[in-house]
Amino acid sequence: MILADALCLDPDRVRRADVRVEGGVITEVGGQLEGADRVDLAGRWLMPGLVCAHHHLYSALATGMPFLPEVPRSFTHMLELVWWRLDRALDLDSIEVSALVGGVDALRRGVTTIIDHHASPNAIEGSLGVLDDALGRLGLRRVLAYEVTDRNGPDGARAGLRETERQLARGAGPMSATMVGAHAAITLSDQRLRACADLARAAGVGLHVHVAEAVDDRGAVRRLLALDALPPGSILAHGVHLADDELRAAGAAGAWFTHQPRSNMNNAVGYAPLARMGDRVALGTDGIGADMLAELQAGYFRSQEGAVGWGPGRWMQALDAGQSLAGQKLGVTLGRIAPGHAADLVVLDPAPGPPLAVENLAAALVFRFGSHLVRDVMIAGEWRLRDRQVVGVDLAALDGRAQVAARAVWERMATRG
Repeated sequence: MILADALCLDPDRVRRADVRVEGGVITEVGGQLEGADRVDLAGRWLMPGLVCAHHHLYSALATGMPFLPEVPRSFTHMLELVWWRLDRALDLDSIEVSALVGGVDALRRGVTTIIDHHASPNAIEGSLGVLDDALGRLGLRRVLAYEVTDRNGPDGARAGLRETERQLARGAGPMSATMVGAHAAITLSDQRLRACADLARAAGVGLHVHVAEAVDDRGAVRRLLALDALPPGSILAHGVHLADDELRAAGAAGAWFTHQPRSNMNNAVGYAPLARMGDRVALGTDGIGADMLAELQAGYFRSQEGAVGWGPGRWMQALDAGQSLAGQKLGVTLGRIAPGHAADLVVLDPAPGPPLAVENLAAALVFRFGSHLVRDVMIAGEWRLRDRQVVGVDLAALDGRAQVAARAVWERMATRG
């Protein structure tokens, strides 16, 4: 297939060209390529598919949920009132619906890879498999983890580790991989953290864990290091309240940070020390949808207010870092419109304005781009969104199913507490 006459938008190169895709990979980029299977993009913008580096797809059915009867007094109180009730109310059906609803949202936002952190204490066995299969039906790349925790007792923690082992046994490939997940360290015993780290090392996959999201979890990295529970390639989500020595130690250990500015603002937990986190910082959403362009824009404006010192170029690097992180986990090369890179591509309708070039692309991402421009999405050389329609999904049927599932989840939240 040849994608003809596209304005190719790479972080390090902007050019008008044809793109040849064969076997799910970009094989050639140049002018007026020859071939029979041609899709004329007529100058539309073409960019690499986006990565959400930290998601909670199980939150998809929380949108539109009835408001809280009381204002949370703290972040932990918020978890107790909402999120821990929500994850306890999930069953395998609502997990599948959440994955499909969240996956459809991701495709419509130009996201081609999701790194997810899942929890469902009353439906642990098979939960990662359900997520994997649902996202696979949509054609999304995914890196999955079950967030092991002791907050529901030792049996629940052991069940979380067993579910991780089951998913690891499925094997990994360019479309799907597994990490060992852990909830915030404050909800795990030392024994459990070591068990998570041991499993991650044995599988060679790293740990995906919340750290220092709120003041309650200060010192999380020191504790992980003291327990030898920070394998290389781990993902540390949030890191809002990490001290400088912890930031340096995490970087030296080869860990990645993910930053979720909209979630941090929504939960009023503070602002992450971005300027001291190093180069391995990728953007996630923490379950607030999958709109990575909106996340970048919110992050930029919040950083301006907080005098962080990150200009548009640095924010584009954080968006791009998700490609490196996901590629590392999946064993594929992502993030560029260049030969040898996976054909994960997003076609956008141009937003009229100044000419795009490398020099102004980062600023355009902040001030001009938006997911409303997304027209088509290709993953591994296959169209998954065409003319803004998700391929192979009956959206009306999914909407009906989601409404039933959401009501059932909300009812269980209200009655079970």
